[in-house]
Amino acid sequence: MQKTSLKLYEYYNLETELNGVINPQTGEVISKGLISEKIKMATKYWLNDLSKKVVTEKEACEELKKELIKKHGEADEAGNISITMHINVVTDEEGKIVSRDINPKFVEFQNEFNALLNEDRELEHKPFSLEDFENVQSEGAYTTLFKLVRVQE
Repeated sequence: MQKTSLKLYEYYNLETELNGVINPQTGEVISKGLISEKIKMATKYWLNDLSKKVVTEKEACEELKKELIKKHGEADEAGNISITMHINVVTDEEGKIVSRDINPKFVEFQNEFNALLNEDRELEHKPFSLEDFENVQSEGAYTTLFKLVRVQE
């Protein structure tokens, strides 16, 4: 196995590159993802293995994000905790926003979450080579995945 250091935000990018994106409201496929391309079965197996590891790390990051929201947010009447981006919102008689202030709690949350996303995490995976993908014809740009590919010159 090979170990590659990635920032947490790169885990989000890699998960999208591997699995694609589907609009949850409409079911529309926004991007297919490399795993859905025609690829050798062995490579597809290792990409699925990689995807599981990436999703696990991403889910752990989402839990940390929820903790930050609890730390900086406020509960509504139903007990849901959120952080509004703006406070002191003033609207005119037509409902248009006249003035608003940036919520300092939102800025604190954003700063802490961005710091978290920039932390390095080690990813253990099967070493990939360019030959694993030589027959793939794709419109996708897999810039994070390419960091995991060994290239022999």
